Amino acid sequence: EQAAAQLELTLPELLARTDRIVHGTTVATNMMIEGTGSRVGLLTTAGFRDEIEYRRGLKEAIYDPTLPPPRPLARRRDRLTVRERVGADGSISIALDDAEVRRRVGELRDAGCEALAIGFLFSFLNPAHEQRARSLAEEEWPGVYLSVSSEMLPQVREYERFSTTAVNAYVGPKTADYLGRLEAGLAEAGFRGEFLVILSNGGVIDGQFAGRRAAFLLRSGPAGGVLAATELLAKRTAHRNLI
Repeated sequence: EQAAAQLELTLPELLARTDRIVHGTTVATNMMIEGTGSRVGLLTTAGFRDEIEYRRGLKEAIYDPTLPPPRPLARRRDRLTVRERVGADGSISIALDDAEVRRRVGELRDAGCEALAIGFLFSFLNPAHEQRARSLAEEEWPGVYLSVSSEMLPQVREYERFSTTAVNAYVGPKTADYLGRLEAGLAEAGFRGEFLVILSNGGVIDGQFAGRRAAFLLRSGPAGGVLAATELLAKRTAHRNLI
């Protein structure tokens, strides 16, 4: 509305002439800082319930024994396991039990969780069990926000993959709701162009897809600030070294 007024246009006139809106946001970052994300339920391989708390022993100050651990994004009571195993070569050594998955998903739903993260061992090599668990969860818990590790970060090392998946589940529901309301409001006001959201690496992603990959929006706003400064200052003036 402010931009339209400066251009002496109505808001519908401006939006009708707008081809693309690129949005940088701190909505996901704020939730991580303030601890206001969704309650996450984590479903993982038997024996790996505490992987996201062990963190491979990583500490921000390795010689400080009094350093308190970070708050886990999924409380231990909300981390449940199922008996299954994909081997280090991607082969299935223990088949997934559908009934057990349904039971565990139901327990997390009934406990009051608001999002479900699924992370199984070696799923980056063979995502079959995770994809089956996703399908069962969709049947058992219609409409739940799902974050699956083989889709979020299909790479080696369980902690990095599981924690990224948990972060996505933590910030995802509210981020998706925010972006959905924003896109709906723009469309109602006359916008028919392309809506993109800035990622933490400075790239962009489709607004609707961004809600399903909310973890990649952390630091989206600051990244947008760097891009804007580069474009508006460094490229349009003689100055190249900027802070």
